[in-house]
Amino acid sequence: ITYGLNLNLPCPVDGWPQPSITWTLPNGVVLDKPQTIGRISFLTNGSLHVRQVANFDKGTYVCKAANSFGSTALTYPVTVMVFPPRITTTMASITRVLQGTPVMLQCVATGIPRPDISWTLPGRTTLLPPNRYTARGGIHMTDEGSLVIQNPVLTNSGIYKCNAKNALGTDFKSTYLQVI
Repeated sequence: ITYGLNLNLPCPVDGWPQPSITWTLPNGVVLDKPQTIGRISFLTNGSLHVRQVANFDKGTYVCKAANSFGSTALTYPVTVMVFPPRITTTMASITRVLQGTPVMLQCVATGIPRPDISWTLPGRTTLLPPNRYTARGGIHMTDEGSLVIQNPVLTNSGIYKCNAKNALGTDFKSTYLQVI
């Protein structure tokens, strides 16, 4: 299953007398009655529901049904798919712009979990949500992660680096902005 999605594991049982159902989680915890613990719910229909699956939810889930005549088990091996960040935007090594002409530097990244985007500006200032504006103004990050310089001046020239980061790693791309 992909990181962040919901996982539903059915436990279809039939028998007489009505079998009791238990779920054993990958960490060894046994749920012997319908209940909710954090993101995990053992539902009254016997199924197990895990909300917003994370990497540590991987492992083997076991549904066991038992009555006075015996028991049976159903095993679900679960792997969680995660991907390190990768910036998909192509960035020119040099970006030339005229003074006073607004410029947008785009930075689009893929990854699971969704990567956080930040920008390192000349002078080592870093912009990252929620602080998406520079103190002097005129430079800000959009919600999508692009960098906008409203009124570029000569002193805005320098290296602009886009960083994409999630729990699995970091990727970055940079461009030299030349204001002329």
